[in-house]
Amino acid sequence: MGPGKPDGTSVANSERTFQLGPLAAMFRSFRYRDFALFWTGNFLSNVGTWMQNLALGWLILVRTNSPFLLGLNGFLGSAPSLVFSLPGGAIADRMNRRKLMIVTQTAMMLLALILAALTSFRVIKIGEILTISFLAGLASALNNPAYQALVPDLVEREDLVNAIALNSAQFNMSRAVGPTLAGLALGSLGAAGCFYLNTVSFLALIIALLAITVPPHPVQEGPTVWGAMLEGLRFVGRNRPIIILLSVPSFLSLLGLPFIILMPVFARDLLRVGASGLGYLMGGAGLGAVVAALTLATRNNAEHKGRFILGSATVFSLALILLARAHSFWWAFFLLVVLGVTMVGTLTLTNTTLQVISPPEMRGRIMSLYNLSLLGLAPLGSLQAGAVAQVLGTRFAVALGGAVCLVYFLILLLLLPRLRRVARLPGAGIEPAA
Repeated sequence: MGPGKPDGTSVANSERTFQLGPLAAMFRSFRYRDFALFWTGNFLSNVGTWMQNLALGWLILVRTNSPFLLGLNGFLGSAPSLVFSLPGGAIADRMNRRKLMIVTQTAMMLLALILAALTSFRVIKIGEILTISFLAGLASALNNPAYQALVPDLVEREDLVNAIALNSAQFNMSRAVGPTLAGLALGSLGAAGCFYLNTVSFLALIIALLAITVPPHPVQEGPTVWGAMLEGLRFVGRNRPIIILLSVPSFLSLLGLPFIILMPVFARDLLRVGASGLGYLMGGAGLGAVVAALTLATRNNAEHKGRFILGSATVFSLALILLARAHSFWWAFFLLVVLGVTMVGTLTLTNTTLQVISPPEMRGRIMSLYNLSLLGLAPLGSLQAGAVAQVLGTRFAVALGGAVCLVYFLILLLLLPRLRRVARLPGAGIEPAA
């Protein structure tokens, strides 16, 4: 029975939270040694990844002056998730998740090293950048379902919501720290220096993965990878709440989140704040994301979140429309903080709810569908944003995505009472269909 059920679990958790105190309760999952190591390794690695992402976007813009190529790079970096997320989830349910992550992280480290070397020797070309982005995206597509499914193996079920929120916090703290450091490092170390630092950062997670002990989970026998994928799709098809949940990151990925790949254009051409200003702007989004993630870490259960998920997504869409019209650095910075808060509020609670309602033997496949909706659709979102920005302008591209998202989430909010009845959503919480 899930957290927050009327079995006394939520009462026990509330009592323990009170005894621990609010700050200790927020970080209670760190009492699990393996989770703490996993969290730390991921944080350091993600700082390096965000440094590389920002430096790479700036390098492409400086060399090509093309918003479309920014979108194409985002497309190629995310396209493998569109194809391999579902097989990756089936593989994650059939293999040792820790070993799978070691392989994929090592591959991404080597690709970052190649990118750094080519850049430092001044022989890098746009074709090579796009190829490396595609190969790194392929490794990431195989890594992400195992990464998502590994977190519940490191904590007790009663602390799962807290662990997922803390995991989201580390990702978004890295989103705040990484771009800010990259904006400062670009001036002194150049893009190659950012890529070398990312290469080293992968070692933190690889070492953590070698040090942790993951409880064995039953290896899925019988169906092939293809059969396991179909089994997961049939399970989701019978659970309308999961379908409703997955539609939220799908719309964000296609139309809302592509604003990120256009931020170099905002910083250089629209706000005229340069590379360091770009780092601070992205740091604002990360700051908001951290605040949201740490706030969610104080929560003990995943109930009564349906309305909050949709409300947060609606505010995100409004902030995106306003960002498209921003003409000052500080107004844009404030809106990016709001975007960070609402993005994490929406995605973390969606992720948490899916994790809680997923049977352990299906978790890898369900989280692969989450990755497909969030990351797999991202290449299409990046491509459309880059193309629209190239033809109609960056401001129009961002405003269009925000407007379409706003209409969709308002419709879901209006239909929420009906969705509760049809999808068995008691209150605003979400539970699997029988």
